[in-house]
Amino acid sequence: MSFEISARTILHLGADLISSDAVALYELIKNSIDARSDTGVDVAVEIVIKASDFAAVVSLAEAGVGAGMTVEKLKSEVRKRIQSDAPEELKSEFLREVEASKSLSQFKLNFTSAYRFNNRIIVSDTGHGMSVKDLKDIYLTIGTTSRTRDVLSAVKDGEKAPFLGEKGVGRLSAMRLGKHLRVETATADDERVNVLVIDWTEFEKAFDKPANSVVIKPFLGEKKAKGKSFTKIIISDLVSSWSYGRLMEIARSQIARMMDPFSWAGRRRFQIRMSLNDVVVEQVRVVAEDLLKSSHATCSGKYEMTEGGAKLTLNFASKLYDGPIIQHTFDSNDLLAMSGVKAAGYPVSILRSLGDFDFEFYWFNRQRLKATPGVGDREVVRALIKAWSGICLFRDGYRVLPYGDEGDDWLGLDREALSASGYKLNTKQLIGRVAISRTGNSKLLDQTNRQGLKDCPEKDALIELLNTVVSRWWHDYLDEAGKAQKVLKDIQYDPSKEGAAVGSLEQRIRTSLKSIRKDFKGDGELLEQVKDAFIEIKDAHTRAVARINAMEEEKERLTQLAGVGLLIEVIAHELTRATELTQMTLKSIDKQSIDAETTAAFRVLGEQIKVIQKRLYTLEPLSVSARQRRSKQNLGDIVKYIIEGHTAQFDRHEINVEICGDRKVIGFVIEGHIVQILENLINNSLYWIDVYRYEHPGFIGEISVELLSSPPRIRYSDNGPGIPISRVESVFDPFFSTKKSSSNRRQGLGLYIARQNAELLGGGLYLVDEGSLHTHRFNTFELELKESAE
Repeated sequence: MSFEISARTILHLGADLISSDAVALYELIKNSIDARSDTGVDVAVEIVIKASDFAAVVSLAEAGVGAGMTVEKLKSEVRKRIQSDAPEELKSEFLREVEASKSLSQFKLNFTSAYRFNNRIIVSDTGHGMSVKDLKDIYLTIGTTSRTRDVLSAVKDGEKAPFLGEKGVGRLSAMRLGKHLRVETATADDERVNVLVIDWTEFEKAFDKPANSVVIKPFLGEKKAKGKSFTKIIISDLVSSWSYGRLMEIARSQIARMMDPFSWAGRRRFQIRMSLNDVVVEQVRVVAEDLLKSSHATCSGKYEMTEGGAKLTLNFASKLYDGPIIQHTFDSNDLLAMSGVKAAGYPVSILRSLGDFDFEFYWFNRQRLKATPGVGDREVVRALIKAWSGICLFRDGYRVLPYGDEGDDWLGLDREALSASGYKLNTKQLIGRVAISRTGNSKLLDQTNRQGLKDCPEKDALIELLNTVVSRWWHDYLDEAGKAQKVLKDIQYDPSKEGAAVGSLEQRIRTSLKSIRKDFKGDGELLEQVKDAFIEIKDAHTRAVARINAMEEEKERLTQLAGVGLLIEVIAHELTRATELTQMTLKSIDKQSIDAETTAAFRVLGEQIKVIQKRLYTLEPLSVSARQRRSKQNLGDIVKYIIEGHTAQFDRHEINVEICGDRKVIGFVIEGHIVQILENLINNSLYWIDVYRYEHPGFIGEISVELLSSPPRIRYSDNGPGIPISRVESVFDPFFSTKKSSSNRRQGLGLYIARQNAELLGGGLYLVDEGSLHTHRFNTFELELKESAE
């Protein structure tokens, strides 16, 4: 036994599977591209009488003699409704058939037949054409592998794919446009035209019969010029109503965007000419380079596989806000989190099988649009942005539908933009493209209905990465640039120095006034006014200093509160785990007996309570009042109880911890600051060791805390992926983090707060020992402290 294909299956694969007329035309044009047509492709819609006029005449004919309708009157109605700009040949054929009618019944038949075959769509090219054998063995074979073999061979050899289409069903898209198909084609070696005629209504009639019950046989037509090759697809018995406006809409919204406008510089674009009754449809021109250059901000990037694994490089620039040019580089450890591969439980190999791709996005502030040289006035610029807005996906230079269509939000940017401040990065303000290839991204395949990529882990990773790039990294960059100034984190205001400077200026003024009085003959009140003015300035400065000091105190308090909040989140997580296990232990107790088993269960419960107590104990020194008290502390004791508080967590994450060095190092510190700094470092280690283990199964994590003296220092190391040298300072910036957040909660405050706390203690937090474990990476933090109040 084997599958038998019914006639209606053919209809499902064509008229039902292809989602729109635009997609059908898109598929036919792709066939011309694959045929290597050096003159491009012509899509000519020829309409003798509009669908609405056809329906009106049919209605009159059905009214019949009773309504005073005669054959001659109906013929007159047809002549009035014929399109004046229709091709003369078609008009003559249409009228010839109608004029031959002798009765109302014959008129209905002739008029319907004339309408069916003289309204048509012709898609023609000068490609390599098809022989009779090609028509039999390839064109009439649904799902043919003729191109698939060549494409797969190219993918295997790492060469460019020779064809855009490979599924062998695109030719059925003609069924979506009309119920009658005539193919006229020839290769350069053919002497005659090869003709194939298909009436799709025959498959409707056959319905449940086998598909092969509908006999289709190519035949030879008229002679052709020697050495010429071509293909002409003639589609009639049109399903939809066509007008110039409708064809223009398809041309501008779909066909004009068929080819990648960003990467065809210096290359001849495949020509697509569209017309209705010989009136050329003007397509939207290619995105002007000058328009893209005038964008208010840009984001470009490249994802690639290197010897060290996956790598993503981002570049941000802004003109509107005069922001700095920023570059970020992410390695495979970062990308495991950013792509959602780890969170989804996909294998690490997805990062490799995803394949190389690049992208570029241009952002336009619609309120700041203006006339652009080489493009046009403000309205032209606005119209062009509207026509091209959205993020398109291009494979080998040709668009993958429907990505980039109006209303398409395949990267989820509009949802992100609506939930973010400013609503900046939505699809209506972006023009962009993502470029993939059939060879380089072999897992990213189209659905058969041409409605996007097939679902697969690589597609999920692609979307997750791009969404993170735009909604997080680019969004944050624009927010910073929008402030029109760089964060002055390295500039410190010293009130004592400023006060001394004002005092010096006051003395100079007094000396100058004394000198002036010796020679000044005018009104002495003028000199007093000068003196009084300076005194007012001095008072204003004093008030400003007081305000700055108050703000610094508030900043420190907010920093402390933020630190408490971050640690509470960690503790809440631990308490949840501990209490869940406690509940499970209690449920396991057999309440009908109190024996050794019960005793053991309660012993386990006691151990869990100890965990809770240790975690709660770390909260006490973090209270705001406790954090204000500086005193000489044994750093070894502080480190010990912090590490012990994480014992269960370290066991779960399979991490070995070592405390070494001088256990009696004394530091003049605020205990809560030390706790917060180490808690953040531990939290980061747990996360990144877990990520590193995902890529290296069987990996055992290690954390080392070394205590050093003169000056008192704590060196904290782990054997995770480490921090690349390019981020030696940026990791301490507020809100900088490559972790993947599972919510909209902001991240990236931990190390910023840790360094702030270290500086408040009169010390510092630094990355040291580059390359001690991984080349060009840091795995060790050094916390330097003061030994006394001096």
